[in-house]
Amino acid sequence: MKRIVLSLAMVAALVLSAAAQKKTSPLAGLGGMIFYGIDFSKGRVYGAADEPEKLRKAFGDINMLFIMEPEKYDVAKFVGKPMNDIRIDAVTNMNDTIPLDSIKTVVKGHTLSDTVIAQSVKDLSIVSYEHGMGLVMIMETLNKPAELGTFAFVLFDIDTRKVISHWKLSGQPGGFGLRNYWARSVYEALEKVKTYKE
Repeated sequence: MKRIVLSLAMVAALVLSAAAQKKTSPLAGLGGMIFYGIDFSKGRVYGAADEPEKLRKAFGDINMLFIMEPEKYDVAKFVGKPMNDIRIDAVTNMNDTIPLDSIKTVVKGHTLSDTVIAQSVKDLSIVSYEHGMGLVMIMETLNKPAELGTFAFVLFDIDTRKVISHWKLSGQPGGFGLRNYWARSVYEALEKVKTYKE
């Protein structure tokens, strides 16, 4: 009897293992896409002493790294898909006009709902000639005490603005200066994209 129970348990374990291995990345099977940078306007900074003005400036500076340091912040390499274009202008206006009193929070568990993510995609200033698949990062939290930056990666259809898939990844900050400190968390989150499985 014990052997039968053990055999059934082993079969069940193999079935579950096989099912787990079938899970694939939400990027599987896709071709090139347009990367729209990082939308910081929906996220919150928790537990940081930095002034809101400096944080807002750092948001813009972090997005510029995709343009100024393309070898290091190579989205195509991290994602494992070609980037047809990188258009950080789509998030620049939103980031530059974030109300200063909404950047920081005293609430530890700020999260992005599906509704907020969907609205963020609709809010992107995308020009009419852009088509295909889009990828945007939306900052959820920059948590200074936990030393963690969390971002939603959102894959969407550019024409319809329909969200195809979204998932959240985090990275640890580090380095000198406000920009570099939080940019490190972006870099670490990007490093996890290619191996991420839903």
